[in-house]
Amino acid sequence: MEKTTNMREIGQLMSVAIAAVLFGSTMILSAVGPARASEAPILASSDMPAPARYLA
Repeated sequence: MEKTTNMREIGQLMSVAIAAVLFGSTMILSAVGPARASEAPILASSDMPAPARYLA
């Protein structure tokens, strides 16, 4: 009986942790998204450094 209770508590804690991570990432993306969208678009060209082409 005690083992079942421990497993249930672990499951609940995992669910809360996953929900917290999803909520936190949503908050971060909602804060960063509008700022990134308002920037002028950067077109990737061959004269740009390689890391900038991947980030564009």
